Amino acid sequence: MDTKISHLNNVNIGQVFTPLKWAEWLINRWNIFDAWIDRAHICDPTAGQGAFPLAMLHIARRKGIPLTPERLSRLTLIEIDRSHLEKFRENVKSEFGIDFPTSQMFCQDVIMDVHDKKYDILVGNPPWANFGDLPTSYKASVKPFFLEEDLVPDRQKTLLGSSRVDIAALVLKIILGRLLKKNGIGYFYLPTSLFFGDGAHSGFRNYSARCSLNRVDSSRDFSVDTVYEWTSTKVFEGIGTSYCCARFHCDIQQNFPVSYFRELDGKWVEHKALPLKNPTDPWRIVNNLDELNTETTLEIGLSPEQKPRQGVNTCGANNIFIFDHKPSHLPEQFLYPLATKEIWKENITLPHQWILLPYHQETGKPLTWDEIGQWDTLKEYLQNAQKVLKSRKGTLLRSAINKGNWWALLGVGSYSFAPFKVIWQAYGKNHFTPIVLGSVGEQMWQGNQAMHALIPCWTEQDAQRIKTALENPRIPVLLRQLNGAGRCNWAQPGKIKKILAFDRETIDSQLSLF
Repeated sequence: MDTKISHLNNVNIGQVFTPLKWAEWLINRWNIFDAWIDRAHICDPTAGQGAFPLAMLHIARRKGIPLTPERLSRLTLIEIDRSHLEKFRENVKSEFGIDFPTSQMFCQDVIMDVHDKKYDILVGNPPWANFGDLPTSYKASVKPFFLEEDLVPDRQKTLLGSSRVDIAALVLKIILGRLLKKNGIGYFYLPTSLFFGDGAHSGFRNYSARCSLNRVDSSRDFSVDTVYEWTSTKVFEGIGTSYCCARFHCDIQQNFPVSYFRELDGKWVEHKALPLKNPTDPWRIVNNLDELNTETTLEIGLSPEQKPRQGVNTCGANNIFIFDHKPSHLPEQFLYPLATKEIWKENITLPHQWILLPYHQETGKPLTWDEIGQWDTLKEYLQNAQKVLKSRKGTLLRSAINKGNWWALLGVGSYSFAPFKVIWQAYGKNHFTPIVLGSVGEQMWQGNQAMHALIPCWTEQDAQRIKTALENPRIPVLLRQLNGAGRCNWAQPGKIKKILAFDRETIDSQLSLF
């Protein structure tokens, strides 16, 4: 058994184990077993405890097909954790009375270790974990590979702007590029974010992979032609991420539309998928090709300062910055009304929560500590929370903390203090209802993290104009096609920015409908 994991301190990297039942489902869906019997060489490159090879053996036994040494020699497992491979071998011995050949098991990291063999078919379930959530030591090791595979445009964005890139995207690019024979095929369970992530996975959707380790001058095309997305059946218990399975072909350029099957009442209903505009854009799902002729951009005049944004992010310190009642012991000029679901549900604009923002309204910059010291109660309150605030994580926030601004928040700028906002619920919804919020006294409404998205406005007339434009019925249609209904990315700023022409220098353009 080949072993090459000395560089790892923690091998539990985004593991989502596939139940045997669903390993068999994927194998049967795409006739992978028949290909194996017809002498195809098959590999699970992130094998875990070997659900897919084990499923192949179970199918063979049910069909009365002997498990000959030659057939076993065409089943290969690659796994980062040696104990999982040992568990697989024990299971095969216990259930089938045979010794699975150790020559077909490789304890390797498919990202960083060289694997010399190539296969006709890859099958499996790559790890699911965002780059930002990886263990620190492992993150440092794999960062160059995210860059090499064009998953992020540069090292700075790896650090600051692309932490939501899933390691599954990296694993897929590497194994498709290095482990498949000419015109090989791969079948995988995946998070759907690889196809629908607004910006984090655009690098995956260039449909190109490197051919060998540390070679940036050699690449090969890959394409996906069929996807099955579960909407109600629980394939993976306890997993909140939306998931699917997909078929990939190597050495074939990506073509659209893609056949996209979605679960409905226990049946598979076929749709068509294609990118919103550019080839690397998130996919949109349509019922038929007639819908593909619809224009996808709403012309609405916005200044560069009015690009859609998320609300204020406390970075895990809600209990310090957010209050159910306006606190009388803190300076009123730093307390702002916070948008909550009651605004849409009850159609009232009375604040249910307040948020503390120790910032300059004019510049959107945090107060200095000397300035905070002008208000004794504010200084004392923040000092009491200092330990918690300094322990918050996140590269952008850590940069502010390291500069001494440990009371800073994310998502605060001069736009936060615009006197009017067109705001909508951006998370977990299937309806799009923009509203205009002004101010409570002299204090401007704030959006709450990813729950809300907003466009800042400096006059009520402009806010009403933009709200009216956003009420175009084509917008929710496009949002549903972009597969976000009921999910965290329903109407996030990235999606809205792809629909709107928001970067005009003038804000008095006329609305042009689709």
